[in-house]
Amino acid sequence: MYGFICGHQVKSGLLVTPRVPEMLAKPELENLAKTYGKFWCTWQTDRGDKLPIGPPSLMMSPQGVNLGMVKPVLVTKRDDKYNISSDTLKTARVEIAEPEWINPQADYWRQHGKGFAINVEQSEMKLRAPFP
Repeated sequence: MYGFICGHQVKSGLLVTPRVPEMLAKPELENLAKTYGKFWCTWQTDRGDKLPIGPPSLMMSPQGVNLGMVKPVLVTKRDDKYNISSDTLKTARVEIAEPEWINPQADYWRQHGKGFAINVEQSEMKLRAPFP
């Protein structure tokens, strides 16, 4: 399947809520699993940013095929740190529904090899803005 589905993250056990019991997290995860997994990231802590720096980046969720896969060693490290089992979560979440339909334009960049560029421009910030 083309695209990056949040449903894969939920159902595979990649998306976890450490220290929150699954019975409490599951209703929200069921809602999330139906969404399409792209987001604008303004704070890339994975590369070491301590504060939001630079232009936002369009990020995608991992999926069940090669593109965007998470390294198994990282999942194991995370599972060990939080004393959880991705395999157990995967089994418990097997019946969670995924998106029924994905807009065919959602993966324009994959279909056409083109995307968006965000340019950062320095500008003066007003201390007070007029109230609408």
